[in-house]
Amino acid sequence: MKPKILLRIASAFIVLHAVGHLFGMAGWTDARTDEQKMVVHAMTDHRFAFMGAVHSFGDSFNGFGYIAEISLLLAAYLLWICGSAADSYPVISRKLSFALFISLFAQSILEFIYFFPFAASMTLIAALITGAAFLSTRKLLH
Repeated sequence: MKPKILLRIASAFIVLHAVGHLFGMAGWTDARTDEQKMVVHAMTDHRFAFMGAVHSFGDSFNGFGYIAEISLLLAAYLLWICGSAADSYPVISRKLSFALFISLFAQSILEFIYFFPFAASMTLIAALITGAAFLSTRKLLH
């Protein structure tokens, strides 16, 4: 399969991941059990000064989530652009797809460790497709 198609498929996987992530972030404070309610309360209702700002752990959790959302959308955009460049600029596409492969693969490992299998699987699939695109760009160099 052509690198352009592979990278656009990988981009679509990351967009789907970003959409799921956004919905997951929107409802993290909707606790169902008493244990969840205690954790949400502890994370959101207690503010403290740290490095010149006063925030709760809930604020930090939200902030990291929004940063992750932006990073997912950036990765999807870069995968799309990388695919567009594959035919005309295979050297640049190859270098960028390798960096994206490493980044997405590392992210998938962290998601398996710290989050849950579905999110990690989406990223891992995108990483593997990106790796396949990287390998297939070698043919375009000759």
